[in-house]
Amino acid sequence: METTNILLAGLPAAGKSTYIAALWAVEKDGKSGHLLTCDERPSESFYVDGMSDNWTVLKEVRRTTFAQPVEIVLPMKRQNTGKKINLSLPDFKGEVFEQILDNSVSSDVVAWCEKSHGILFMLNLGNSSPEVLQEQISNTTKPRVELEKVVLLPNDIDLAIQNVLLLKYLYSKMGDCPIALCFSSWDSADNSNEQDVEEWVKANHPCIYNFVSAHFKNYRYYGISAQGADYSELDEKRGDELAEKATRKERAFVYRNKISYDITEPLDFLIPG
Repeated sequence: METTNILLAGLPAAGKSTYIAALWAVEKDGKSGHLLTCDERPSESFYVDGMSDNWTVLKEVRRTTFAQPVEIVLPMKRQNTGKKINLSLPDFKGEVFEQILDNSVSSDVVAWCEKSHGILFMLNLGNSSPEVLQEQISNTTKPRVELEKVVLLPNDIDLAIQNVLLLKYLYSKMGDCPIALCFSSWDSADNSNEQDVEEWVKANHPCIYNFVSAHFKNYRYYGISAQGADYSELDEKRGDELAEKATRKERAFVYRNKISYDITEPLDFLIPG
């Protein structure tokens, strides 16, 4: 069976592991009818089973802490064509990508860049805005002491700019490849699902929009809610509602210009043929 490698990338707390957990929980029975669904049980599923178990009972999916990425291989079938593939994704801890901003690049990242067909790029920018970024830039450029040398570390830089720097590195290694940019926690973002995601990015994060449109021809933006809700705000009634939605496969969702419960859409976009 053909193997398709997709680089799953993103800074710490971007939602990478939670997406994998939701993906496996929704698709593992092969009955979703989504663009991609599981064709058979993988030979090794202990890792993803543990992640999806937490997702199912409304527990935070533990962030990846392993030094090396865990390679997740899922036998999938494309519903439109019936084509069967092995979908291969790496579960990197976000700090590995954060270190790239400090010019420390893991050989594992290099290897995945070389063999991957496309990028599933996860972002969690909260409610940052161009106005906040401009204020940070203005304050940063004012010297506190005359002639003082200012040294900026990656964590001193706005999250949107950090993501642009990471995108710049990935582009330098992978070139103009297909890329799906997924903004996590869409259920709690200040957008109310009222506008096209690309237009939202253009208005709220122009630095990301401008870099992507200037360097990638084949790209799409998605809002994504892998959890379906903010767990910290759950009461018993809301928890029961989410459990019912999970049973109907309507808990996790993606959004472009309307809600879709097919969270495989970004992956299907990246897979050739």
